[in-house]
Amino acid sequence: MNIEYRGVDVHISDAMKALIESKLNRFKRYLKEVGEDEVEAVVAISSTRARQKGYAGDSLPTFYRVDLHLYLKNLPHGALHAWEEDTDVFTAIDKALDELERQLVKLKARRHEYIREARKFKEKLHEMEMGLEEAEREKPEIIEEELVVDKPMSVEDAKAELEETHAYFIPFVDIADGQLKILYRKRGGNYGLLITGCKYL
Repeated sequence: MNIEYRGVDVHISDAMKALIESKLNRFKRYLKEVGEDEVEAVVAISSTRARQKGYAGDSLPTFYRVDLHLYLKNLPHGALHAWEEDTDVFTAIDKALDELERQLVKLKARRHEYIREARKFKEKLHEMEMGLEEAEREKPEIIEEELVVDKPMSVEDAKAELEETHAYFIPFVDIADGQLKILYRKRGGNYGLLITGCKYL
C-alpha cells in the first residue's frame, strides 16, 4: 500500500505516521482480494482555530481535521473517504480510521454479495442452456399428426370455411368426385387448390 501524507498548517510527526500505518496494516485482511499493490492511501491533516464566542485571544482551541482517502485501483467505485475533526489530533486520526474500516467492511460484504449473485445467475443460465439442449435432443425430426377431414364439401364450401376460420389451408373431400383436396391461401390474396388424386375412404 502506498501512503501519501499532506499537512496543512500541521507537521505530521513520526508518532502520527506510526499510528496511521499500524491501523492501515489492520486493513490488509480486507484488501487481499484487490491486491495490496493496487491500493493508495492519502492522509491529509489540517488545523484551524475555533470560531466560538466566549474565547479570548490565544485561548481559542485548535481543531484538527483528518481526511483519509483510500483508492482501490482495480475495483469500480473503489474510492473511499472518511474524515473526523477533534481538538486532539490522535483522537481525530483514530476515529477517521475506524470510519474507513467500517466502509471497507461494507464494501467487502457488497462485493461478496455481488459474487454470490453472479454465481447464481451463471448457474441458472447454465441450467437453462442444458434444458434447451435436452429439449432439442428430445424433439423428433418428424411429428406425426392425424388428418381430420369433416364431411364431404364443395370447393366453395371449403373456401367459405377457410375464410371463416382464418386458417392457412384446409383439407377436404370434394363432394363432386370423392377426392382428397387441399385448399390454401396464396400470398397474392387468392387461393390454390391441390388435387391429390387420392380417394378418401
